[in-house]
Amino acid sequence: MAENVYLVFSKPPEEMSLAAFGEWYEQHVRDILTVDGFVAARRFVFQAVTGDTSPTMYSHLALYVIEGDPHAAMERLAAAGVPHPEWFDRGRWASFYGHPLEGAIDLDSLDHAYIVFSRQPPQMPLEEFIDWYATHARENCTAEGFDDVWRYRLERDSVDPLDPNESVHVAIYEVHGELPALRAALKEAAAAGRVGFPEWFGEILFASLDAYAASSTLAGVSA
Repeated sequence: MAENVYLVFSKPPEEMSLAAFGEWYEQHVRDILTVDGFVAARRFVFQAVTGDTSPTMYSHLALYVIEGDPHAAMERLAAAGVPHPEWFDRGRWASFYGHPLEGAIDLDSLDHAYIVFSRQPPQMPLEEFIDWYATHARENCTAEGFDDVWRYRLERDSVDPLDPNESVHVAIYEVHGELPALRAALKEAAAAGRVGFPEWFGEILFASLDAYAASSTLAGVSA
């Protein structure tokens, strides 16, 4: 069975360096992975590619794989009492449950990821959008540098009040190569007719990220 994922986006307080934040987060992830249901995790740093909505304003992603009911796993995490440092509330946070739409993600292979958040046009039913995206994602994978993709239906968990996110879908592409080459390859695939765009494509809300792994994959005690 494909596992759920839990995506936690964050930005450290202004006075904290990304290096110090990453050092703290490495241990924080290890603490979370002691909780039953959290089977693996990997951390990423990223830059925004397109869009100006959440999560483009963050700097760090912790991507967890959860086995079983993700809400039950979060209840166990709350009961475990994983400590938070005094500066925690000065950072910015947003988190999402990702319910799988296809196979289980391979965190070990995800050294470089192109991550696309989206929301369907207002007039379109969600299921219709998800069905269209299944084809769209595979078309994108005909572009040079796009090796694989995992898609999830999003459920918001913690919402950043400064910038709530209304995305309903995320596609996580495993890629290789630098961002300019990847974007050029997508344009070439579209020009060659391998990627199609419906008339309502411009009505989709998009936010995309170019993400690189900031840690190795860590396994949970229940993995």
